[in-house]
Amino acid sequence: MRVRISSIKINPGRREAEPKAVEELARSIAAVGLLNPITLDQHNTLVAGLHRLEAAKLLGWTEIECTAIGMNTVQAELAEIDENIVRTRLNRQELCEQLLRRKEIYEMLHPEAKAGAAQAAGMNRAIGNNVSAKLAPTTKSFVEDTSEKTGMSKRAVSRLLQIANNLTGDARRIVEAHNMTQDTALKLSLSKKSESKSSVNTMISSNP
Repeated sequence: MRVRISSIKINPGRREAEPKAVEELARSIAAVGLLNPITLDQHNTLVAGLHRLEAAKLLGWTEIECTAIGMNTVQAELAEIDENIVRTRLNRQELCEQLLRRKEIYEMLHPEAKAGAAQAAGMNRAIGNNVSAKLAPTTKSFVEDTSEKTGMSKRAVSRLLQIANNLTGDARRIVEAHNMTQDTALKLSLSKKSESKSSVNTMISSNP
C-alpha cells in the first residue's frame, strides 16, 4: 500500500541516514523504481527502510510504497537493529553496541535460546539425542540467528560479541580510536586487565 511520507514517524534516537548512501539510492530509485517497500508498524512508525525513505524525500515524492506489520516495540527495535547492521556503515564500536542490544532483545523474546539452553540442545542434536518439542522452535542460538539475519559469519558475530561483552564502552572507544585490528581487540578483551578505560590506555602505551 502507499502512504503519505509526511505521516511517517521516526523514533527519536534512531541512527541518521548517511547522505552519500541516500544520494546513491535516490539515483537507483530514479532509474529503476523502488524495488523494496519500506516497513511501518501499525502506528505508521518506521521499522525498516530509513535510507529508502530519505531517498524518496530527496526525489520529491509525497507518497511511498510500504508494508505495514503488527509488531510490538521490542520486535520493531530488533528489525531496526538488523537494518542498521546490514545497510549502515557501522564502525566496530557501533557494531558492538548494536550486537549487545540485539542479544538483549533476542534473549528477551526467546529466553530458552540463551547460551546454556541453546548450547545444550545443539550438543544433544550433535550426538543424536532427541530434542524436546518444547525446545524445537528455539533451536537457533543468538549467534546463529544474527548470522542468518545480517549475513555476517558466525565467527565474526562471536568475535565481536566477545569484544563487546568484555570491554567497557570507554575501552571500546579507545580501541577504535587507535584503529586496533580485530585480533588485537579480541586479545585485549580476553585479558583480565581490560575492564577499564585506564587499564586499556596503560596496555596501549606499553605496547605501542
